[in-house]
Amino acid sequence: MLLVSAQQMRELDDKVQKMGVPALILMENAGKALAYHSMIRLEEKRSSYAPESAGSLRHKGSIAILAGPGQNGGDGFCAARHLASWGYQVKVGFFGDEKRLPREASLNYAMLEGYPVEIYSANYMSPEMVMDKLGYPDLIIDALLGIGAGGDPRFPISLAVDWANSQGVPIVACDIPTGISADTGQVYTPCIKADLTVTMGFAKIGLFSYPGRMFAGDIIVENLGFPQNVVKMVADGEDELGDLGHFALEKVFAQAVCAREIQELLPRRRDDHHKGLSGHVTVIAGSVGMAGASVLTAKGALRAGAGTVTLLCPGKIYQVCASMAPEVMVVPCGDSAVFTPDPESIKMAKDHIDRSDAVAIGPGWGRGRSQTEFLKEILSIMSNTACVIDADALFALRELGGLPYIAGIDGEFVLTPHPGEMATLRDMSTQEVGRARTEVSRKAAMESRNVVCLKGAGTCTAGPEGELLINTSGNSAMATAGSGDVLTGIIASLKAQGLSCLDSAVAGVFWHGIAGDIAYEEKGSFGIIAGDIVEHLPQARAFIERA
Repeated sequence: MLLVSAQQMRELDDKVQKMGVPALILMENAGKALAYHSMIRLEEKRSSYAPESAGSLRHKGSIAILAGPGQNGGDGFCAARHLASWGYQVKVGFFGDEKRLPREASLNYAMLEGYPVEIYSANYMSPEMVMDKLGYPDLIIDALLGIGAGGDPRFPISLAVDWANSQGVPIVACDIPTGISADTGQVYTPCIKADLTVTMGFAKIGLFSYPGRMFAGDIIVENLGFPQNVVKMVADGEDELGDLGHFALEKVFAQAVCAREIQELLPRRRDDHHKGLSGHVTVIAGSVGMAGASVLTAKGALRAGAGTVTLLCPGKIYQVCASMAPEVMVVPCGDSAVFTPDPESIKMAKDHIDRSDAVAIGPGWGRGRSQTEFLKEILSIMSNTACVIDADALFALRELGGLPYIAGIDGEFVLTPHPGEMATLRDMSTQEVGRARTEVSRKAAMESRNVVCLKGAGTCTAGPEGELLINTSGNSAMATAGSGDVLTGIIASLKAQGLSCLDSAVAGVFWHGIAGDIAYEEKGSFGIIAGDIVEHLPQARAFIERA
């Protein structure tokens, strides 16, 4: 699903209008769609309590529309007109000045005069009185602030937001809930907690990026009648449609990753397939006390379809690792508790890297000078083999110089930091990373000149050319030790099977999340462990193929 920023949406609107579609028509389409989906949501709620009353004019409900001073408010006025014509009791709380409304919004405001809609304006009475006049509606429409707003909503709109959230009835947001950044998903205070968001034209990045995703509810995208070639025109930057490659749109816009896209990416097998065609993954992981991380990575690679997997581990955990993973070729690297940069260990690592189609490094390494020097040596021999860098190897990378350091190395890499590791790599706080996940992941990918997966709810995968893909699978039960190690193995496995680094990361993240979703359905929201995710990977693959 295509996602756009606020600026991109404005460009799309401008392009459509230059093609001859008036802004008033776009607002009419938006307002009618908003009204229709609000009606459906209200009837669903009412029928769940009293099925016999659904659809009866005599039992139509009451709807309060909170309208702001811009075009978003105009959509609300238009929705009010349609809802009133369908027999609903409609009240509008207006938080603006009708003399300063944009042209299209002003026209829709004026058209309400001929409809049985009660309008209460904060321009003529106190905001508190407006709230009182709206009474106790059955549903609220949030048409206060649109995609152009930024920062905390100011009084009196802030009062309207608090009032809406306190009513205990369904809230339908127009385009984006008031208080969410359309570009980053950052949530301001206060913020509408919507049950449904009807977003206009194209979905906004902030609706799928956490924490904004938690406030959007269900999301419906209304095309508004945009001509099909408009998106390609804007992506090409020209007035005439250019000859775009397959990834042209992805480099300009963002994507919300769904099963349909992943179906096309996952490797297929012929009837005469053999393990040599599925690639060889080498996992360089583990240390004393963290052998489990290395085994989870190796098992993740196997369950994701790699033909063979070699686990290279420090000598002192060899016996433990070998006993935990009989399907994996386990090889001791030196006789220490951690990886060391001695010539013999480096030669062993090089020999295995050279024979591999992909490498995964970092899970369970531990942190110290020895591991940092070991990383420095093996990164220099990765020029012909793609490598997934995770966990403690990311800390070691920061010690070597961070993202600019990896940018200067010849090779293909996928970095998979969680927010804390990303904060270390980019000299930020974890809170700063959380407030702008999409921007941070994109900048990290461009700075490192490689693929970056910023893990967490709505994992953001970014490519070095500015690609941004936001994951839609997974759940909070996956927040467990070792979950990320499994993901590292999956990504390396897909790369070994022939996918690009970007496609491996995107498909791996989605597949990993579906496995977690299936585990959640079978076992519940608490007590899921990383091994459950590994074991459900085959079922998750089957689910994706059927979707």
